[in-house]
Amino acid sequence: MSDDLRTSDAERETAVARLREASAEGRLTLDELALRTGSAYAARTRGELVAVTADLPAPAAGSMPARGRSWPGIVVGIFAPVSRRKRWRLRKHTVVLSVFAPTKLDLRAATFGAETATITILSVFAPVTVVVPEHVEVDVTMLPIFAPLREVGSAGDLSPAAPRVRIVGVSVFAPTFVRHGGG
Repeated sequence: MSDDLRTSDAERETAVARLREASAEGRLTLDELALRTGSAYAARTRGELVAVTADLPAPAAGSMPARGRSWPGIVVGIFAPVSRRKRWRLRKHTVVLSVFAPTKLDLRAATFGAETATITILSVFAPVTVVVPEHVEVDVTMLPIFAPLREVGSAGDLSPAAPRVRIVGVSVFAPTFVRHGGG
C-alpha cells in the first residue's frame, strides 16, 4: 500500500474514530483532538492520513469500552476559587457548583471522554469562565439572572466531526464567560 494513494472517506472516518478513542484513553487533549480531526478530514493521501495517528498505538482487538453507568465529574467551589487546568479529564457530563467562588475551567489541555461533553453550571455570586480550544463546537444555553453571559473569540473552522461542548445552567448575580481559543 503506497502512501501516495488517495484516501477515501471511509479511511478518514476510521482515523477520526481512532483519534476519539485516543482522546478517551487520555492520550490526546481536547485541543490535539480538534487539530488532528481537522487534519484527518483535510488529508488527501494515505500518507497524510497515517501521519495523523502515527504516534498512537494500534487499538486492541475488541477494545470497545464497557457501557455502564458513567458518573458525572463534579467541580465545587464554596467561598474559595476553583481552577481546573493543565491535563484533566472532561467527562461526558460535568456539574459545576460555584457559590461565592470564582471558577475557571480551561479545556485546552483536557482530555475528552465523549464526542459531546455537557457542563452544567449552577453559580451564585461567583463568575464562571470556560476556556475552549479552537476548532471545538460550543453550544451555550444559560439562564443568567442579574448577570451577563459573554462569549469571546471564535471557534475557528469546524469540521463535521468537531468535538462538541454543551454549556447549560443558571447563574444568579454571577457572570458566565466562554472564551474560544485562548486565556
